[in-house]
Amino acid sequence: MAAASKKFVIETQDVAKLYKSGETTVRAVDGVSMRIQPGEFIGLVGPSGSGKTTMLAMLAALLTPSEGEVWIDGTAISQLPEAERVRFRRERIGFTFQSNNLVPYLTVLENVQLMLQLKNGRLSSIDKERARYLLVRLGLENRLNSLPQQLSGGQRQRVAIARSLVHGPSVVLADEPTASLDTERAYQVVEIFANLIHEENKAGIMVTHDLRMCQYVDRVIQMVDGKVDTELNQREEILEFISCA
Repeated sequence: MAAASKKFVIETQDVAKLYKSGETTVRAVDGVSMRIQPGEFIGLVGPSGSGKTTMLAMLAALLTPSEGEVWIDGTAISQLPEAERVRFRRERIGFTFQSNNLVPYLTVLENVQLMLQLKNGRLSSIDKERARYLLVRLGLENRLNSLPQQLSGGQRQRVAIARSLVHGPSVVLADEPTASLDTERAYQVVEIFANLIHEENKAGIMVTHDLRMCQYVDRVIQMVDGKVDTELNQREEILEFISCA
């Protein structure tokens, strides 16, 4: 298997995930290869059962490929021992989910700082400023000391975005981040997310059923039956794809 290129933050080669169902082998992901550069925001789309969430889990080092390999920053993550994989995931990968999973008894600022404490074991003045900067950048300067239950759904999701970026990961993964939001708040959240991916030069991937959100991505990868079916990287193609959905 060829080594990964240093040009790409994320690289996969012929990745597959197989499951047994009785006497049948199901290929949930079937031979997917992709390359994603720093500062690139990808929309990963497809119908239910297409394999996009399974693919995201392998990129997140939460699942190990049955075949092929995933590289993050040139590291073949499936080859890492479990303890190293956990540390790698904590340090190099940020997550935003449909359920924002904020700690209910911590303030907004404390929720974001928590990622830095987990990574570094303590909070430096630089860490505290980094957390505050992201929250201000996300328009939450007046909510730093609020508890999650005092926020709107869109505000909670913005806190989750700050938390996913605060520890300086190379990769940020979002699984249906707007599914519980109304349309206006969904647009706001994805636009902010895209801007931060570009500004901070991260590799970002968003899984979404809502193709309207793909107007903010740089490239669309559509999966069908575990395979890459369509890949679009021209602005006009992406907008036409959204309009025809």
